[in-house]
Amino acid sequence: MKILNSFNLKVIAIVSMVLDHIYTYINGPTGNSIPIWFGYLGKIAAPIFFYLIVEGFYHTRDRGKYLSRLVLFGALMFGVDSLLGIQNNIFLSLACSVAIMMGLEYVKKGGNKSKGIIFTIIMSVVILFTEASGFGLFMTYIFYFFRDKKLILSLTYILFSLSSVILTLGQPNFYDQIFLYDYGWMMVFALPLILLYNGKLGIRNKFVKWMFYIFYPLHLIIIVLISRFCF
Repeated sequence: MKILNSFNLKVIAIVSMVLDHIYTYINGPTGNSIPIWFGYLGKIAAPIFFYLIVEGFYHTRDRGKYLSRLVLFGALMFGVDSLLGIQNNIFLSLACSVAIMMGLEYVKKGGNKSKGIIFTIIMSVVILFTEASGFGLFMTYIFYFFRDKKLILSLTYILFSLSSVILTLGQPNFYDQIFLYDYGWMMVFALPLILLYNGKLGIRNKFVKWMFYIFYPLHLIIIVLISRFCF
């Protein structure tokens, strides 16, 4: 039964993101004061955001404006990152994701094939140098190409998520590696939530439209300042 709409998924991803950033920025200076499960839960945020960016790409009335907003806030985050001395800019990763899909759609709809493919390849390389890196690239392609093929999407996503676990099998420090040092594989737990998506927007107003754009830099500013002046 598909019970989650876009708004529900966005709220879940935002809460997950906050927990991840609390663990990242407050745990460091205080030394294990924040439980590691904050980090575990934080791994479902990025996949949900990338899934929603693909859905948003198909539902937006103006893909150009959609991309422009992400680029604009990505530029804003450059300033925020510089002031705080951090490197968090999911907007650029999401902007690259949208640009990749625009290139793919351009080719699909009969545009100049060479130009479309070259543009898509360039943006696929650029995303590797953003916060989401290869994870963002593969999630974009998985959610884009298999959007209407949920079984293939699920199998591909599970394999991609668990690839680091598979590669670590047999190593002496296997459990420490996957539960303490490299637990990015826990992004696999975003899949059940994604599969519960019903294709509906849910609550829709101007506040909801701009909620993530404003909340992302704001919550980072608050968390980083708390970590520096309260601990």
